[in-house]
Amino acid sequence: METRKNGFTHFVLTRFNLLDSKTTIYNNPAVPDPEAWMEHRIRLFNEYCLPNMMLQKGQFTWLLAFTPGTPKWITDEYATFPHVKIIFEYPRDWLRRQPIKHGEWIITSRIDNDDTVSVNYIERVQERFNEQFLLVDTDGYQRDIRTGKLYTVERWGNNSPFISLIEQVGTDWMSISQDPKEKRLITDKIKTVYWCSHSKLEWHFPSVKVQEKLYWMNIHSRNICNKIVGHEILP
Repeated sequence: METRKNGFTHFVLTRFNLLDSKTTIYNNPAVPDPEAWMEHRIRLFNEYCLPNMMLQKGQFTWLLAFTPGTPKWITDEYATFPHVKIIFEYPRDWLRRQPIKHGEWIITSRIDNDDTVSVNYIERVQERFNEQFLLVDTDGYQRDIRTGKLYTVERWGNNSPFISLIEQVGTDWMSISQDPKEKRLITDKIKTVYWCSHSKLEWHFPSVKVQEKLYWMNIHSRNICNKIVGHEILP
């Protein structure tokens, strides 16, 4: 693990072919041909996601989460890259098994394997660290890689999928939700940015938005859920 001198450890979480703790590309009915999906995603990952992650400033560990059935030649190749740690389980489960001490501060950020973040992404998130529970949200674009056109991101909530959670390990947190059905004491030792859906995290944790375009959500022919929701940005 790579730890900064200013008191936190930063993990970037990418579920390469694990969708959640129980669902993989190989058992998802929305993916009729998992092998073709993997071949396509590897191309997208190599072209759009991996290069800028290798140019990030600051120290972090990038957890690439694969299903145990992933061909070894794929995982072996990516294991050689700086910052990368290959795991074969859901990132939150892996982190909860690590010897991270009570009271330590960690940052967890999420990025999908077909998207792009600015080379300043890690640095901008880490600049928000101030020993307090906090969501760090970012702004960006949608990009249709089939046409090269850019679109605004228009969401019903504030949080984008490109979000990070700063938390203190082993510290209970009272949700800030005003909805009595949602408000609760969050007692997980390690919560992570996957604690709940990214669109609902702001219900439970204070949030700050980085007013800088730091991501490009790539839209392509094999997106499972993402689609263009904004307006075209004209030259």
